Amino acid sequence: MNNPLVSIVFTSYNHQEYLLQAVESILQQSYKDFELIIVDDCSTDNSQDILRQYEQHPQVQLHLLEKNTGSYVRASNYGARFAKGQYLLFAQCDDYSDPTQVSELVRVLEENPGVGVAFSRSQLVDGEGNILTDDFQGREHAFREKCVTDTLILKKEMRRFLYYACVIPNLSAAMIRRELYTPPCTLSEKYIMAADWAMWLNLSQKTDFYYIAKPLNYFRQHGTTIRSQTKLKVQVEEIFALFYDFAKENNLSFLEKFKLRTFVGSIWFWYYLDSPKAWKESFFPLVKSTFRFEKLNVPFLCGGGMLYVREYFRRKLQAN
Repeated sequence: MNNPLVSIVFTSYNHQEYLLQAVESILQQSYKDFELIIVDDCSTDNSQDILRQYEQHPQVQLHLLEKNTGSYVRASNYGARFAKGQYLLFAQCDDYSDPTQVSELVRVLEENPGVGVAFSRSQLVDGEGNILTDDFQGREHAFREKCVTDTLILKKEMRRFLYYACVIPNLSAAMIRRELYTPPCTLSEKYIMAADWAMWLNLSQKTDFYYIAKPLNYFRQHGTTIRSQTKLKVQVEEIFALFYDFAKENNLSFLEKFKLRTFVGSIWFWYYLDSPKAWKESFFPLVKSTFRFEKLNVPFLCGGGMLYVREYFRRKLQAN
């Protein structure tokens, strides 16, 4: 295709069991003006053989790498170099799309020229594709109140949401204006599991976002996701690094820096609820390793914990 409006960069690595569903969910989109750039990162299973059937497809560019890049971030950035569209969407081989996903995201960006990122709610599914829940259910009160329906999110408000959690937990759920995909608003190879979170934070300095309340994306939960295979200590250290790098690189006010530090503490506290045993084992090593970012790491952990507990009781009251 010469000048498609949308470029979809699809990265693949060792998920042959999900591959056909993921690719076909894109090729069967109701919206057709897109190119699909498939990058297989030297899979060791049967993925490359499966993908060869798309070599002659008129919308597909197929890149079967002979050497592993080392991360989905490098593979995604490799694919993005070939993108020609005005809009950019990153898709991953274990997720899949609603047939209207691309058309809905394009519609929002076409109707809202000041918006740089459009994203939707995601359904969380298990390895067999059974729906577990959606990502909206786990969001904080302020996000759920704001985003109960389709809505514009101004950049300052989006930044506040991103301090509390990565509210676009699945890269496959968002579409970006490609002109904005320049450093630092790209997937950074500094990070193992939080490159997308860092990118959204940097984009929140530059542009507004738009949220679609309808789930248009299916986010697979299984034992070989990047997060499930990354040790808790590494995850928390990476979150400290991305937030404190962000604070250092941007001219934040004292109050905003204080909020950021408290929210980092809240995220660290959340990991205790997710994995108590691993959290306790990593506590003293993390106090030591994160001291280089934050001398008051333990006080801000306590403050962040109080913030999380407040949110918990707010949810309980609303439920009753």
